[in-house]
Amino acid sequence: MFLLNNFTAILPKIAHISSHVVPSLIQNKIITLAINNVLSEPLIDGELDFLEEKLLEIKVTDLNKSWVFTVVDEQIVVNSTVTTSDVVISGEFNSFVLMASQTIDPDTLFFKRKLLIEGDVDLGLAVKNLLDRVELSQLPSLLSKPIVGYANTLNHSA
Repeated sequence: MFLLNNFTAILPKIAHISSHVVPSLIQNKIITLAINNVLSEPLIDGELDFLEEKLLEIKVTDLNKSWVFTVVDEQIVVNSTVTTSDVVISGEFNSFVLMASQTIDPDTLFFKRKLLIEGDVDLGLAVKNLLDRVELSQLPSLLSKPIVGYANTLNHSA
């Protein structure tokens, strides 16, 4: 149990350091490739057209880091230097991990105020609903296995 608690305490710190050490250009490129791969079908089907000419900011509060997403020509574009957005979804690193791992329903995280939507709430809810439909199996195992493992560690240490 001691090891689990240390792991859950240190991983957000490692994420914080790496999110500020790895250049934004590289982060944006990696995130862009990953998210376009995972959401390729909804993009082709036009399910993300609501994000065209809109700016969605994902803010990880304990990392003090934000990324802004939009859709251009059926591709998600990521930028970490845009300073305004139409909607902001914010929360701590662990809350996003729990949502991504699908171990906790996103609605629960929002109702418990672990994740917050500010700005265009309708746009934020559309994004939340889209993310809720993404199956964990759509993520590459290189991402899904560590996410699930860490989420299980969080659940056991709680």
